Amino acid sequence: MKKQKWIHEGLINESLPNGIFRVHLDNEGLILGYISVKIRRSFIRILPVDRVKI
Repeated sequence: MKKQKWIHEGLINESLPNGIFRVHLDNEGLILGYISVKIRRSFIRILPVDRVKI
C-alpha cells in the first residue's frame, strides 16, 4: 500500500539563512521550507514572491 503524498502551493514570504524560506500556503498556513540539493547544486535562485509547490 502506497502512502499518499500531500502537495500544497504557496508564496515565499521571507528568505532565511542556509536555504530556508518562510512560505505562506494558499490554505492560509505558514511553514518553513528548504531547497533540495539538486536545486542548490544547479544554482537556481529562489526569491521572495516566487510561487512554489511543497
